[in-house]
Parts: sequence; C-alpha cells; structure tokens
Amino acid sequence: MINKIITLGPKFSYSYNVAFAQYADKKIEPVDTISEVFKNLRSGNRGIVPIENMQGGSIRETFLSLQNNNVRIFNSFDYKIAHVIAAQDKNFTTVMSHAQALVQCSVYVNKLRKNGITVTESPSTSRAMELAATDKNIAAIGSPDAAEYYKLNIIKKNISDKHNNVTRFIEIGTGRRLMAGEKTSIIVTPKRDRSGLLFEILSVFKIKDLNLSKIESIPTGKKMNDYIFYIDIDESMENKNMCDAINFLKTFVDVNVLGSYNIIK
Repeated sequence: MINKIITLGPKFSYSYNVAFAQYADKKIEPVDTISEVFKNLRSGNRGIVPIENMQGGSIRETFLSLQNNNVRIFNSFDYKIAHVIAAQDKNFTTVMSHAQALVQCSVYVNKLRKNGITVTESPSTSRAMELAATDKNIAAIGSPDAAEYYKLNIIKKNISDKHNNVTRFIEIGTGRRLMAGEKTSIIVTPKRDRSGLLFEILSVFKIKDLNLSKIESIPTGKKMNDYIFYIDIDESMENKNMCDAINFLKTFVDVNVLGSYNIIK
C-alpha cells in the first residue's frame, strides 16, 4: 500500500504535476532536491523523479541517486513539458529555472542574454516561480500551473526549443522488484576494468536477441575512467532469454536489477 508520494518541489514542479496526475488521492510531499526524494523512501512511500528529457538528455542527479540507494523502479511516465516564462511584470532583470529547463529553452534564453538579462539556475522550475513571486526583478521558466499557483503573469507561452518536448519520469520505491513490464532497467558494476569488458557485456544481449534502448556510463567518483553502466532493455524479467542474460552477466560483473515496468504515456 502506498502511503504518500515524494517529489521534487515546491508545489507544481513538473514532478509534482506527474505525481498529482497519477496519484491525486494520495498525499504528495514535495522536497528540495532529487537526492532527498530517494532519502525519504521509507516503507510505504514512493517517489517520482525525472530521469531523461528528449532534448536536454539524462538527469545526472537521478542516475547518481539510483547508484547510491537501494531502490526499485515500479513505473515510468512520459510527460509533455510546456514551458512558460512568468513574472510579476515585464521589467525583470533576471531569469531563473532548473538547468534542464534552461537547456530546453536555450534559443529563447539566449535572446534574453543578448538583451542583458542575467540567467541563473534554481533547484527546480517551481522553486524559480516561488522566488519570482517574492521579487519583481525575477522571471521564472516553468509550468503554467506553477505560474498560476504563485499568481504570476505569463509573459510568453511555449518557449521550448521544440514543440514536442517530453520528459520521462520514474516511480521509485523500496521492497520487492516487479518482474512484469515492457522494459527492464539494470545497473552493471564491473568487478575490475579490463580490455573488451563493455563489448562482452553488450554481446550477451546480442546473443539473447534483446534490444537495448539505453546505456549510460556513470562515473563511480572513486577514480578517473572508473564507470558503472545503467542499461534499459526492452523486455521483462519474466522472459527466459532476459533471465538467462542477467544470470550470465552475473558470472563476470555485478548486476542490480532495478525492476521491470511499463511506460505510461
């Protein structure tokens, strides 16, 4: 049973919006950072965090938190992002938002820079909206829901570089992993670095006719050129070839199966 949903806040961040869309009947608790979402996953709690944007790429803090915390992935959500810029009025001198949002709106943001506007990062899009509500010199980039909640004027809508701007979010928690689903995510940790290791890892999936939709190298932070690998496979742990591949990988690398899950669009 799910007690509450932990998300990156404040209210009406995109993580909060996804949580509300999926779990409107549950208590939603916003926290300040993605790493705090992971730290608050006590028994009965679930978290919703962004993992990848189709323009800005991977959310590094999420991958590092997956590496450093014993969690499972239970669902994935593809959510369309519709950025607006909002402020108390048009005479702002600074624009703020999360780093990913600034990247996704780089064309518009660069125009502001050329006009002398200072560009500053914030922990989340909704935190930028919250600050803009207290300072007339700040404009924020984020969701229209956040702009409305913080009683800001929307200066311009649809400012993303691409109209089709989608972010994938994952629902995480503790406990027993799910075996059924259209996708499986794993973290592979080499026992030692050696020539041809990555080729051997990938060859296992080729031999078992399993399609990889993502592979991400994550530095361990222990030394240079020392990595673990996050891998998405388009198959369920209920599939025999999938289980055989994981079992064979475990003979020469450490494998953490995060779970099999569906992508809800």
